[in-house]
Amino acid sequence: MDITFITTPELLARKFAIAAPLLEPVITQAARGEFTVDDLYQLNLEGRAITALIEKDGQGVMAVVFEFVHYPQMVAVNIMALGGRYLDDSVSEFWSGFKAWCREAGAEAIEASCSPAMTRLLSKYGFEPTYQVVRIVL
Repeated sequence: MDITFITTPELLARKFAIAAPLLEPVITQAARGEFTVDDLYQLNLEGRAITALIEKDGQGVMAVVFEFVHYPQMVAVNIMALGGRYLDDSVSEFWSGFKAWCREAGAEAIEASCSPAMTRLLSKYGFEPTYQVVRIVL
């Protein structure tokens, strides 16, 4: 398994096309209009988000787009989108290294706003519900 943190315009140009099809179902099936795949690309380009791309045997299997959130008393990594194939296998191989990377980058927590199904998947990796997000569409 190879993990690439897309942190430069050069890596973005080379690798985001592999991540995009893994992220598209998240956008169309789980997100509620917050962003498109093109928006995620632009956020990476601007340095406001980072994409972690997991490849196995030369094939993209998982992509995670995240951002740093600077609260007054803590820094958190917010997972904006997580998608791919064989998520249980990919997440289990990726997770401990990702947590260590986030900690080294100064984060004290990792968070995500997600569906109940994704909450169940992520609970296997130590996530616990903290808040419920409510929204009124105007």
